[in-house]
Amino acid sequence: MFRILILLAAILPTTLVAQDTDYGTVRLLKGWQLDDGSFQMALEFDLKPGWKTYWRAPGVGGLPPVLEWEGSRNIDDISITWPTPEIFETAGLQSVGYIERSILPIRVTPQTSGPVRIALNLRFGVCSDICIPADAVFLARLTGSEEQGKAEIQAALRAVPETGKSAGLRDISCRIEPDGNDFEITAQLRFDTGFRNPVTVIEYDSMDIWITETNTEVAGRALTATAGISWYGAGPMLLNRDNIRVTILGENRAVEVFGCPG
Repeated sequence: MFRILILLAAILPTTLVAQDTDYGTVRLLKGWQLDDGSFQMALEFDLKPGWKTYWRAPGVGGLPPVLEWEGSRNIDDISITWPTPEIFETAGLQSVGYIERSILPIRVTPQTSGPVRIALNLRFGVCSDICIPADAVFLARLTGSEEQGKAEIQAALRAVPETGKSAGLRDISCRIEPDGNDFEITAQLRFDTGFRNPVTVIEYDSMDIWITETNTEVAGRALTATAGISWYGAGPMLLNRDNIRVTILGENRAVEVFGCPG
């Protein structure tokens, strides 16, 4: 598959729009080149009324998008900016994602100066009355000679959760305790102002660690979120607290905090 992508990226014209489907279209926006030489591009999900797609941590009922870049050329680093998602239900289960139209900004840093060839294999989930897996392939050459979708991408870059500092985070701590064969994590946070009906998502940057949906309790300006942790790696679980990410999605605001000390 990836050898085919390499050949296609070299010989075929740019492919920026996935074929129109029952759920809508997905398009690659080539964006623009920044002063440091990197490229700011994005994926645009233009789904039909009632259709949804998912965030990086979609909940039990969703499928997170998977972006595979093998076959691309002249890429040193790729970073994704996740705009604040919404909470909705999928088959009676809580899901986290985006409804109908959304922009997912992607920043590409090249290894050397000059064009970047993109060969992106995208797999993602979409849901309306039914939920289905979907996929698309995008081929593009980034040169910085044109701007495509700049205003939309800039708006998506601004539509992200606040940092803990800007949100008035006063303190945060995490307690991690054994719970049978697994573990339980309890995150306690205190802010200058409270949240209305928050949903908390706790993540860890390892595929070997699975963190369940949280139970969130609010008492004034304090918030406590509890979730289960399952370890699927070999040997004992080694967890770096700096790699814990806590995201709070409330009706009035969203906050993302990296790191959770004991």
